[in-house]
Amino acid sequence: MIKNLWKIVLILLIFFVVCTTKDQEQGKTSNNRDFTLTTIDNEEITLSKLKDKVVLIDFWTTWCAPCRYSIPVFIKLYNKFHEQGFTVLGIGLEEKAPLETYRNQHNIPYPILIGNKEVARAFGVQAIPHIFIIDKKGKIRKTQLGFSPGLEADFETLIDSLIKE
Repeated sequence: MIKNLWKIVLILLIFFVVCTTKDQEQGKTSNNRDFTLTTIDNEEITLSKLKDKVVLIDFWTTWCAPCRYSIPVFIKLYNKFHEQGFTVLGIGLEEKAPLETYRNQHNIPYPILIGNKEVARAFGVQAIPHIFIIDKKGKIRKTQLGFSPGLEADFETLIDSLIKE
């Protein structure tokens, strides 16, 4: 009986920690995760310098199937909202050459940055795609692990409302 009680307590504790961590992600500022990364075009981009913009950060790789499904959606969102103060940062978690080839083949208009373990770790990335939407004040307003086509409308609605804030 005591063994079962300990199992239940342990399961509840794990559930509480996981749920609390997920909830704490939303509303956290990205400043505690500021980074400067180089794009595949050798430009430096610093996240904190993008204040007053709504930013979608996408951690991805060229070999990840859900990542490949999400990119056309991000291109569409970028083209629709870029002139209104929205940008996408695709943080590739692999070498420059495949990222550059993929960008050129798929006409990706937004910056593709060469990621590293430190930035991925700072954002808690353990699987890809891992997507963050950050408001104009630098607060993370949405965290999405994985991608499915149904998310497009949710992303569009959120980005539109954040631009208007």
